[in-house]
Formats: sequence, structure tokens, C-alpha cells
Amino acid sequence: MKKKHNSQEKVIEAFKEENINIEILNLDVSTKTSQEAADAINCDIKQIAKSIVFFESTKNKLVQIFVSGPNRVNLESFQKLTNLMIEKADADYVRENTGFAIGGVAPLGHKNTPIYFMDITLVEFDEIWCAAGTPSSLFKLKTEDLLRVTEAKILNII
Repeated sequence: MKKKHNSQEKVIEAFKEENINIEILNLDVSTKTSQEAADAINCDIKQIAKSIVFFESTKNKLVQIFVSGPNRVNLESFQKLTNLMIEKADADYVRENTGFAIGGVAPLGHKNTPIYFMDITLVEFDEIWCAAGTPSSLFKLKTEDLLRVTEAKILNII
């Protein structure tokens, strides 16, 4: 196990402010992809809450969507449901606006607060796994806690 990274400290502090203690697992393997993450901690890939970051052009806002591991965001469906015009953010935009690298974007601790959404598939699970600020770290969280602290809107966006 590796030592904690500065971006992980931001995540821990952001959750502490919400009265949630998280325990970050620093792994010696990549958790960049949902499959890598599920394999590393031996959980169902559907329990991996991957964070996908988008840029919303009309409101000039950061949008973060928590998607169950095997699922993808259907942009057309998302835009119809939300009336938000989103485009996938590139690595520089993600780092600049969240403070995290792609593959390690945590739910909280961002430089700029996003508008949050959650794939309905994740609601099936009591606990899910989220990125913890680096591409080789994760933490477990109650799904209801993630919904509470992010106020994510639940959508069928796949």
C-alpha cells in the first residue's frame, strides 16, 4: 500500500465536512478503468461508480455523472432528460476544473463544484466504490451518502 496523496487528503477532508469518514485504499495496481477497479477489490463491476466529467456549454458549468461500471452515458438521452448541452471534457479541462486526473476524479474535493447526476443502476446497491483522487485509489461509500452529499439527480442515462 502506498502513502496518501495530496488529492486524497482533499477528498478525505471534503467528506469529513459532510460528517462521513472514508477509508481510502491505495493499491499497487491501476483502478483507472471500472474493470481494473472491480478486479483490484474483488467486487461486482456494477458497484464501481465511475465519474465522467463533462462541460456544459450553455451554462458554462462542470457536470459530473456517476455511472455504473459497465454502463456508458447516452448523450442524446441525457440531453433530452436535462436540457443540458454537454460534451465530454478533455484531460486538461478535467484537471483544471476538478483538481483530479482522469481515472481518479473523486465525488467531492473539486476546485469547481459540478452539477451532479447519477445513473439509476447505482441505486440498486447499498454500497458503491468511488475514485479517491488518484488512478490507483478507491473508497467504499453508502450510495445514499453519495446522493446526499452531492445532491445528484438520478437518471436513466444509459
